[in-house]
Amino acid sequence: SIFPLSTPAAGGYSSSFNSQPPRQYGNEENMQKQKLVEDEFRKREEDLERREHQLRDEQKRLEDARVYGDRVPNFPPIPKFFPCTPCVYHNIDFDIPPEHQVTVRRVFYHWQFTVFCYLLNFIVCFGMICALGTEAGSAFGLSLLFAGLFIPLSFLTWYRMLYNAVRQDSSMRYMLFFFTYGFQILVSGVAALGVGGGGFAGWITAFKTMEKNKALGVLGILVSMCWCLNCLVAVVLIMQIHKTYRTTGQSTGEYYPYIHFYTFSTNYQVEVKHLICYFY
Repeated sequence: SIFPLSTPAAGGYSSSFNSQPPRQYGNEENMQKQKLVEDEFRKREEDLERREHQLRDEQKRLEDARVYGDRVPNFPPIPKFFPCTPCVYHNIDFDIPPEHQVTVRRVFYHWQFTVFCYLLNFIVCFGMICALGTEAGSAFGLSLLFAGLFIPLSFLTWYRMLYNAVRQDSSMRYMLFFFTYGFQILVSGVAALGVGGGGFAGWITAFKTMEKNKALGVLGILVSMCWCLNCLVAVVLIMQIHKTYRTTGQSTGEYYPYIHFYTFSTNYQVEVKHLICYFY
């Protein structure tokens, strides 16, 4: 049979030719732009992750170098034409954690001021032997001995001890620092007092010298004031460091195995333990 063809309606086509909606070119352009933005965002995110990984590796490398790496001695700073060379590596910015750098730097400045006090004390005692003769011989000899002995010992026993204690987070070194720094406070107090012939141009020596030589007496008073300031600064610093140390949760209980090891063959274990408890 013959099927009649449908006649299109006036002004249009049959419904079979209009079943698909017209294409919307604006939506495709927006989708392409959004895809480009997402690709760019993904690339930036991958780049940030790669940089973060590199920074993490670099930080770990620096930390390993700080603890285990080879460290060329650079302190004290000695000119190259000198026959002597630096003894230790000293770099607060590299070795010390940022939260402790201010404290360690203050103690380093205090050590420098201590060196100044010893040298000024020696100069005044040298002037005393030049002006007063053999009467001040013992003071001059002891001041020379103290300057030559206590300057390097102060660096090694309390400043360097604190430096390594903070750098390595060593409780044992903290304990030794508090002990040696307390001894430094005692020495500063004795130096400020200035017992006659004791090697320190303190208050007693300064006033006795004032009767014979006013200029040396004034210099002796200046030395006495420096030692008093030295002692005061040391007391403030040790209190600050002790407070910071206790806030970290450290205690003296972990020291007892070390003390027991070092004093096993003696009869002073109880006395040492009580002494540590006294300081802490």
